[in-house]
Amino acid sequence: MPLQWSNLPGFQLCVVTGHGSVTRADVETYLAGTIREGAKSYAKLVDITTCKLVLDHDDLQAVSEGLVRYGWGDRAGPVAMIVSTALNLDMAVLMKQRVGDRPFRIFTDIDAARAWLASYHESYRLIGSHGALSTGIMLRHGHLRPG
Repeated sequence: MPLQWSNLPGFQLCVVTGHGSVTRADVETYLAGTIREGAKSYAKLVDITTCKLVLDHDDLQAVSEGLVRYGWGDRAGPVAMIVSTALNLDMAVLMKQRVGDRPFRIFTDIDAARAWLASYHESYRLIGSHGALSTGIMLRHGHLRPG
């Protein structure tokens, strides 16, 4: 599966990692999965540094509309998206422009993304010892602990 996610209820965090080519269907599956799993309000750490977003104009519009619908009703959690390529950065910026006032920031550094989420979301915090999440995202300066 190109988009994998792990929900960490004790931290109110969903860690998402992209692999290979990520399509509109993959994003829609992820969004539906987090709703089904009760993680819509969780903060999202989205690492798309090792994947390629494969979205044409219509796909990008549909994904953006899906993100707007996702934010309706119960409050959706903040999103910190980490990118490493110009294409993914462009796609992320276009999505961010279309989702309105939702807390959604784009980063090129995982530490900055984690710091922003930690400052935004008070139900968890980062601490200073080495660790890793099972999704393979290495937390270079710390690991998560319930707040």
